[in-house]
Amino acid sequence: MINHFGKGFTGLLVAIFVAVNPGLLYAQTCSCAGAPLLGSQSMGASGAGNLLIGVTYEFNQITRLYSGSDQLVNDSAERSTQSTLIEINYGITDRLSVSGTISYVDKERVSGLSNPQGTQVSQTNGIGDGMILLRYNVLQQTLWNRYHLAVGGGVKAPFGSTSFRNNNGLLFNSDMQPGTGAWDGVFLSQASVTLTPFSSANLSLTTSYRLTGTNERFNQNDNYQFGNELVSTLSVSDGISERIGYRLGLRYRSTTSDELNNVSQPNTGGKWVFIYPELSFAISERFSIGAGGQLPLWQYLKGTQPTTTFTASASLFINLNQSKNTFIHGKDR
Repeated sequence: MINHFGKGFTGLLVAIFVAVNPGLLYAQTCSCAGAPLLGSQSMGASGAGNLLIGVTYEFNQITRLYSGSDQLVNDSAERSTQSTLIEINYGITDRLSVSGTISYVDKERVSGLSNPQGTQVSQTNGIGDGMILLRYNVLQQTLWNRYHLAVGGGVKAPFGSTSFRNNNGLLFNSDMQPGTGAWDGVFLSQASVTLTPFSSANLSLTTSYRLTGTNERFNQNDNYQFGNELVSTLSVSDGISERIGYRLGLRYRSTTSDELNNVSQPNTGGKWVFIYPELSFAISERFSIGAGGQLPLWQYLKGTQPTTTFTASASLFINLNQSKNTFIHGKDR
């Protein structure tokens, strides 16, 4: 585990450098390609001229094997994915903001767990996909208004490579590639309310939907399309003290089956329910850090697939406000 996190810090440094300076060997796949861009977004910087920068590192351990809702004995392979995401939000007006996200991904697969001859390690890493979004605050949450409503949309851009090969020259399967190779449409919404007029506790519902495009780069004659993805999160958040806050939520994720030349692929797609806790600490008015994770409570996978055992994440936010009358809506993780 320590070795995994050590590699993640290398990915973090590479991702920061990029932002500042403009092998699966068998047919079984899983619905976890690319970086976890959906569900990793803040709701943006509200207020004209405001700037919010976030850096998030996430480790995803993939050791469980499921068929439908039944857990199977996994004696063949295990995987892990490390993702570093840099998100920059800028307030164009008091209601309209724009955000851009870039990712760096490190994937590792260990096969032959029950092989007396030893295991085989496959690894890919590189720049992952990115996203650009516009958000509009329909209702602003202020000291005098308990309700917040925001909607947004944009695109996921295929910055990540999809052409990595193993030592034998064979192309890695899609879920071992850093990118997805396709332009996707992204839509999101968030509604929240302060639970009582005299409380700081918030109840929020955030929903994101990704309508996937087609990747033609895995093979000259193949058009591969990842399944559409829906992520919806219901959470409650509050402050424990002036500097410490928490968020506790349930997250639902659903993906449709992948398609190859318009034919649904076996062992892809599924539904998951996660519980996720998060703690945040305000170092100062401009800097805050957070740590959290996800644990699956239930999953139903189409066919037989490896799936998440747990995820752990750490974040740093830098808040450069120009407007005095503004609210920064917290990151939904």
